[in-house]
Amino acid sequence: MHWRHGHGKGFYGVGTVGEKGQIVIPAEAREKFEIKAGDKFVFFGHHSIHMIKADEVNDFLDRITQKFDRIEKVKEKIKDIKSKIEES
Repeated sequence: MHWRHGHGKGFYGVGTVGEKGQIVIPAEAREKFEIKAGDKFVFFGHHSIHMIKADEVNDFLDRITQKFDRIEKVKEKIKDIKSKIEES
């Protein structure tokens, strides 16, 4: 079962937590994201739990930082436009 939207975004099935706390990740998700036995993950959450491969955390943080930088640039442009409007 797979519903896809964008690059790697989608629904890949349902995982199950076993008695020892191990999570079974659906086969299609393991294939899509090249998850192999022994891979390590970082878990974080905000209203829900998310996981990312440990070796991809730096790239993930870089992408987030770039998005915040773009937001700051847009905020500066808006501030400039507002000041020009107030001057006129």
